[in-house]
Amino acid sequence: MNRASDPDLVVSYFMQRQLIGWAGLLMPAAVRLGAYWLEGIHTTDSISAYYYTAMRDVFVSTLVLVGVLLACYRSRGLWDNVAAIVCGVSAVGVGLFPMDPTYAPEILAKFPQTIAQTCYMSRGVLGYHFVFVAGFFVTALYLVFFNFPKLSAPTETQRKRQRNTIYKVCGWIMLVSMLAIAGLAFGKHGDSIFWPETAAVVAFAAAWLVKGQLVLKDTSAGATGPGNNALGVHMA
Repeated sequence: MNRASDPDLVVSYFMQRQLIGWAGLLMPAAVRLGAYWLEGIHTTDSISAYYYTAMRDVFVSTLVLVGVLLACYRSRGLWDNVAAIVCGVSAVGVGLFPMDPTYAPEILAKFPQTIAQTCYMSRGVLGYHFVFVAGFFVTALYLVFFNFPKLSAPTETQRKRQRNTIYKVCGWIMLVSMLAIAGLAFGKHGDSIFWPETAAVVAFAAAWLVKGQLVLKDTSAGATGPGNNALGVHMA
């Protein structure tokens, strides 16, 4: 049996893509609202800074989940698969190798000795976080901007063209957000990068939800050529 003609495999593959999207879409809101509800933290300097809040487990586990799903994503191109693996490993690295300890003002006000050398601090290995962050965003941008628009069928449907437009828009949002992150992170004022980070992550997540055909799904009856399955669904 051709694997592309197995409805169960098709549904599973689309669900994998949607899980990546949903996890990325919900994580920034989950850590922000959770930290506010549990510890009264209004905001932090970045999404990564929520590692040093009560939402550490949510932050790390979501990144590990997304990383594993990304590493298991497969496309027709060798370099696309390499990019997906690097993106997945980088996502796991972002969670397991935290940024330097940065605590919210609300925590420091309640526990001023938190940053003292006499306090035990449970954390991952430092010094590699931003390497993994850069690896994740660069490969994620490559997948969204270059891999997602590729055709997997002989003809391009109207829905496929619409999805490609969304991929490009998401890619540009990610690129602009990444430039903003770089400008703020290396600026002299040390401004918060939470919102440009969130914009990049949400754009990444939206592209994956569209890639999983949560919306703009192809339903061309009888289209069972290469790249289409028995359900008439274009795989790209």
